[in-house]
Amino acid sequence: MLPLHISLEKKKVVIAGGGGIALRRLKTVLSEGADITLVSPDVEPEIKQMAENRRIRWVCRTIGKEDYLDAFLIIAATDNAAVNKEIVQTASPFQLVNCVSDAELGNVYMPKIVKRGHVTVSVSTNGASPKHTKELAEKVDELIGSDFVTEVDRLYQVRRKK
Repeated sequence: MLPLHISLEKKKVVIAGGGGIALRRLKTVLSEGADITLVSPDVEPEIKQMAENRRIRWVCRTIGKEDYLDAFLIIAATDNAAVNKEIVQTASPFQLVNCVSDAELGNVYMPKIVKRGHVTVSVSTNGASPKHTKELAEKVDELIGSDFVTEVDRLYQVRRKK
């Protein structure tokens, strides 16, 4: 897998599922300015609140292919591995698909992201161990000092002036 940083600004993202993993993925893509539709008959209270606040669209039913036909990124995060697999298999080969129940089925892994100012580090074990990914991300976060972040942020401003 090639790590890429992709802009999701105003890109259509469809999330299938409304549990804890879907919520974590939702928070990740929401912070990047994505246009998000979440499809699930049941959702975590925090997801419901986001929909009520119009931060996302929530479609209260099971997912169908018509829901993700034109999505840039699909996150198959239901609690049913067979449904997630069907989503992956029916998606276009040109769509990005993350499958939470079997990472290797999709064509995109969702890394743990460490972000401080203009410093962004993606950490992944390519789906092998979310626990180890989290531990490594915490260690990376500790390595990024505030002086380093300040300097990178300053250089970002200098480069923008050119």
